[in-house]
Amino acid sequence: MPDLKSIQDTYLQLWTRREPGEAVYSSAAAAGELDERGIRLYASLIEIGRLDLMRSIYPCIEALLGKKFKDLVLSYYECMPADHYNLNKSARRFSRYLQEHEPKLLERHPFIVELADFEWIELEVMEAAVESKTTQVGERELDDALAFASARPVLADVVYLRRYKYPVMSISKSLLDGEKLPRRVKKEETFIAIYRDMQNHECRFLELGELSFDVLTKLLENPETNYGELIKYAVNQCSDSAEETVQEFLNLINELKEAELIIGDV
Repeated sequence: MPDLKSIQDTYLQLWTRREPGEAVYSSAAAAGELDERGIRLYASLIEIGRLDLMRSIYPCIEALLGKKFKDLVLSYYECMPADHYNLNKSARRFSRYLQEHEPKLLERHPFIVELADFEWIELEVMEAAVESKTTQVGERELDDALAFASARPVLADVVYLRRYKYPVMSISKSLLDGEKLPRRVKKEETFIAIYRDMQNHECRFLELGELSFDVLTKLLENPETNYGELIKYAVNQCSDSAEETVQEFLNLINELKEAELIIGDV
């Protein structure tokens, strides 16, 4: 009589693989434990659940690939089975799967890995568990130079930064709008902040310039950095004059506050 583990492995193959093979059915039948109709029904329910999940997270990839999306999803789960109790997280390695196991697809759509990462990050931002900020956040007057220089900006509780080789935001919009992409999508370096709205917890996207991206990267690496230190960093990074860079920096801070990416100062 087969042990419990071999029985579990058999049913796992029957439920989750498209072609488990007749040998698996034969071994299960020999053990007198095969309900083929029930197995196929349960396997179809798992498949439907996986497809529904991936369609909800990766609508742009589905729009890009059409009918081929189904086989891609099933291949993904066979290669990288779920390893977390949260079913949503079973989709988190999709971009890695595309990079490592789909060279032909990557050759045809070289932006697809970045597009998959862009789509996944929305769910990750919304589901991120973070401690609420206990520091009192306020506003400093920008015309008080000394007070402003010593203050530090406070970011929204969940912020991710991405530097992409392709314009994934415009690619995403085109696909969701049902538009056909150009035969060859040109590279265009893109800087994006993806963050959680502090009021409704929805995910927000903000396309950035390179200076904005560099300043926010430094702030994420060290949240204790004050405005004076950020200005000095910006001046060192930028080829413009110090006066022009400072003005650009002040405009940037106002824009990030209006976008509620910076939620205040301390």
